[in-house]
Amino acid sequence: MIGYGYRAEISAPAEVATLELERTHAAGGPRIVIRGATGVDGEAPGVEVRRAEALAAMTGVVAVVGHGGSRGSLVAAPIYNAAAIPHIAPTSTSRRLGHVGAWTFVLAPDDSVEGEFIARFANADLGARSVTIFSVTDEYGAGLRDGVARALARRNIRVMDQVAYEPGSDLELLVRGTLARGTPDAVVIAGRSEEASALNRLLGRYAPGVPVVAGDGALTPPMSAEADSMYVVAFWLPDSTSAPSRRFVEEYTRVTGRGPGATEALTHDALMVVAAGIRAVGPDRVALRDWLASLGRTRPPFQGVSGPIAFGPARAEHLLMTQIRSGLPARVGPQ
Repeated sequence: MIGYGYRAEISAPAEVATLELERTHAAGGPRIVIRGATGVDGEAPGVEVRRAEALAAMTGVVAVVGHGGSRGSLVAAPIYNAAAIPHIAPTSTSRRLGHVGAWTFVLAPDDSVEGEFIARFANADLGARSVTIFSVTDEYGAGLRDGVARALARRNIRVMDQVAYEPGSDLELLVRGTLARGTPDAVVIAGRSEEASALNRLLGRYAPGVPVVAGDGALTPPMSAEADSMYVVAFWLPDSTSAPSRRFVEEYTRVTGRGPGATEALTHDALMVVAAGIRAVGPDRVALRDWLASLGRTRPPFQGVSGPIAFGPARAEHLLMTQIRSGLPARVGPQ
């Protein structure tokens, strides 16, 4: 059994992975099922802890995939490490997850890597010599803010202001306040789609012509037309021409009636790499942890929807810069 560390309504990646597991099941081989924690819903830290405790206590759980964000994964990871359960966090970007324990593996590039990518784009592609950073007050926002700020400093790019906000903050007041202290060459947003879209609209009104760059969190949930023209980091796009990616897009669209995004692709990859490990070494948790750790070291990377998956020196960081057009991300330049 693979534990699924998401709230109940985020079930589509598990449904698609279950169909693939059934289709590829070999006679006599282990039958692998995916199960969530029944009756434990929501994303507050206390709920994430209870979900992790419930999954860790479930008989037959060999590994866990989840949780949804950096905060959820950070509070859940110590529980899985204490229970000696392999744990893959598909989309969490906090670099702190890399130090939480030997049983936790992270698929997405961490906030230091993403911060470097954003700083390089702001400098090399946008020509920015000064930047203002907006960040949501949680683990994701703080981690990406710090990652961007460090990468900008290495390039001698001035951080004019760092503006923290919460859901429900008066964003117009914050935008007008920071611009009164000076107009930067570019703005970086470490936040999610609703506030990022609103900030993009307000910056377009009060600082027309200043480009806005947002981290991957701004693609969740889907954006509105207010986000148009904003640059956003993506870990994967459904226009990939790789065979695994094409098959996944077709299957996901057939099952759900809508196309997948990067969150769905990375969650699918996490489920399938765990399943591949179980099929390779069986249900022993220690053997599975060692198998995952060997990818990119003594074993070749696992070929996933989002690209090759490795947790060793051969790890490739999959990052794309996109621009929002009619509410959808489109690749910027040859990537």
